[in-house]
Amino acid sequence: MPHLKKCVFVDDLLAVTLLSCLGAAFVLVPPFNETFLRIPIALSLFFFVPGYAFISALFPGNKEISGIERFTLSVGFSLILTVFDGFLISLLPWGYRPAPIVVSILGITTFFSILALFTRKLRDESEQFSFSLKEFIRSIRSDEVDENPDEPEEMPDEGENRRFHRARSKVKAKGLKYQSGTEARTETRKRPLPPEIEKALVIALIGSIIISSAMLAYAKMTREKETFTMLYLLGPDGKAEGYPNESLINVPISVTVGIENHELQNVNYILQMKTDGEVIKELNIPLENGGIWQEDLTYTRHKLKSDRSKLEFALFKEEPGYFPYRSVHLYIENNNTFSHLDDEKYTNASALPKIANGGMESSTGWSFTSNTESITGSYANGSGVNSSFAYEISNSYNGSLSDFTVEFGEVYQNIECEEDTMAVLSAYVKDSFNSSQGADAQLKYVTLNGETIWSDGTSGDEGWQHLEVPIALQAGENNLTLGLKQSTGEITPVEVFWDSVSLKPLSDLSSYVSDSNTVETVPPTSSVLELPAYTDNKTFTVFWNGTDDVSGIAYYSIDSSTNGINWATWISKTADNSSTFTGEHNQTYYFRSKAVDRAGNEEPEHPVPDTQTEIYTGVPKVTLDISPNPCKTATTLTVTYPVPLQAVVCLVAQDGFEPESNELTSSDGVNWTANYIIRNGDHFYVEAVCTDIFGNTVSTLDEIMVDTSIPDFEIEISPKVIDKGDLKIKVTPSTALKAKPSVSVSANEKVNVTYVSYSDGAYFYEARIKSEINEGDHKVSVTGYDPESEKVEGNTTFVVDHPD
Repeated sequence: MPHLKKCVFVDDLLAVTLLSCLGAAFVLVPPFNETFLRIPIALSLFFFVPGYAFISALFPGNKEISGIERFTLSVGFSLILTVFDGFLISLLPWGYRPAPIVVSILGITTFFSILALFTRKLRDESEQFSFSLKEFIRSIRSDEVDENPDEPEEMPDEGENRRFHRARSKVKAKGLKYQSGTEARTETRKRPLPPEIEKALVIALIGSIIISSAMLAYAKMTREKETFTMLYLLGPDGKAEGYPNESLINVPISVTVGIENHELQNVNYILQMKTDGEVIKELNIPLENGGIWQEDLTYTRHKLKSDRSKLEFALFKEEPGYFPYRSVHLYIENNNTFSHLDDEKYTNASALPKIANGGMESSTGWSFTSNTESITGSYANGSGVNSSFAYEISNSYNGSLSDFTVEFGEVYQNIECEEDTMAVLSAYVKDSFNSSQGADAQLKYVTLNGETIWSDGTSGDEGWQHLEVPIALQAGENNLTLGLKQSTGEITPVEVFWDSVSLKPLSDLSSYVSDSNTVETVPPTSSVLELPAYTDNKTFTVFWNGTDDVSGIAYYSIDSSTNGINWATWISKTADNSSTFTGEHNQTYYFRSKAVDRAGNEEPEHPVPDTQTEIYTGVPKVTLDISPNPCKTATTLTVTYPVPLQAVVCLVAQDGFEPESNELTSSDGVNWTANYIIRNGDHFYVEAVCTDIFGNTVSTLDEIMVDTSIPDFEIEISPKVIDKGDLKIKVTPSTALKAKPSVSVSANEKVNVTYVSYSDGAYFYEARIKSEINEGDHKVSVTGYDPESEKVEGNTTFVVDHPD
């Protein structure tokens, strides 16, 4: 039955795969890994299953090896595969742990089982290997000799005899020899092995056992005992699991460290606990041979650290060295939040010690020291954050420092603290450097009790840097130092300024402090959006916005004013971007904004208003000015309005005639002008029709008088008689002009005439009369052009009289 055989050869591979899955469950998964079946199933997983799958893939046929050979090779190759798998696993990040080993063995078994399926299918079904327990036992017991040669053969039944005779008749008819199945089986049985060969095999087996035992005994007696030391870590339940993996500020974490001495002698061990390579604790541990030492060691982090830290336990024999004898480590993720520190001493600013003269406004509290004359320190006025005092550390040296030379200048003070606590050190620092030269050799820094808690090169142009550094203060005296340090390399002159040094509670630590412990110092920018120049509604909406590229804007404050000089707060600390304002009629209002970002930076006050608007809700008054009036040939129509207009039209008409429309133009919407040329007639009526920006229409009336007898220009001179000095000239045209007229003075010397102004239809000039001008009458000439470019002229005289 071929289909049955196919099922059989698949079942053995499926069985080993299921057995490997069971092994994984009984080794890794509770509660199965606590039962008595764990050991036998685990042994089969490591010492039989992977090798069987491998041999099945290597020998897919049923005639290549016997059952006992297949079993033996399966055990042997399982050992080989397990050893090499463990070696490779130990090189990977997961390490030599039960879970990676079991999963990898399961993967190896599955892979070779699938490979065996394909290699078996390449053969005929009659040649494919299939597992049979009876055949396996038979192959173990068989020595290829019939164990019962005298046992009578089974006699064929009557039906078999009839088939036998018919088959023999057919074969004889063809001249062939026929042999029955019984005869064939009898001939294929092998003869028993000779007794001499059996005896030789027994002797060889016994000899092999004796020789192997002797070699084992010799190796056991001559082997030197192995010496070693065990260093290990245990979790909270005394198991190699559940290790701490997160570190919070000021929260201790513990781990059990164990040492076992198998050195065959007493050893004095030195155990160092390190974080990121820095030794934080050292223990001297003497142990006798066979002795065991275990102790819980605690690590507490007191400062900000980014990413993760390496918590290492290094073991040395007799004395510490560069390379430890044994070492184990854990990687701890640093959590820099302070929400767990809710004790009053971490949130109450009054509970913290005070820094004397932190604002640098006096000459007390700080002491300066330096190891070189080129670095000096002093209080500098006008150099602080708010143009106040700051402490300046100045280097005047320009050149290079030799190898291993370190020069410094620093200012320091001692801070008394009643108990151990934590705080945030806040300070502002700025250097005068604005290039990268000497950047690697010059550092500004802060130390607390000799430990550097912040440092930065002097390169770049950062401006003021705001530091916020969480620090741990110890009970008693704490030394705080601010300094400038110079080491090997090129040195250039530089000044470092320190200001506004203080201690703040942890609860006040900015949420926007960077990994370098600096807080954004660039203030935000904001503005009230532009309003229309006029509004006809007493209630209107004011909009504002702002930008801050780092922390974002926290809130706005909006000021208002009625004159743009005296300001009052309209809205305080709002996160909104608009609000409704109510004002009074015929009143102008000015607005400005001020933003504060989430890092606490305040925008400077705006010196001028951001925008303004005037409320105008009444009926507007129009002013129509006609100049000159009376006129001779042309006049100028001028309309003024208190708010911007959309359009102005002047309707000019004589008695009994249709009005003539004249559109006026404006550059600001408030003042409108147009020239009107007199064609005929001597009296006209004018109506100015105005439409404002709100759609209101208003008009006003006036008249134009024409007098052709008046001169083109009325010229007034003051004084009429002059020795020297400024001669004032007033020119009033009797007709509209395209532009201001030109004025000249006739004399024996050139006279400079300067235009001064225009007011109420008159042009004003000044002429400088020098003493060199001859005495007598001199003429003032005026020339202009009307709107149709017709020349208009006029003149008058004055007298120059030099006293004797």
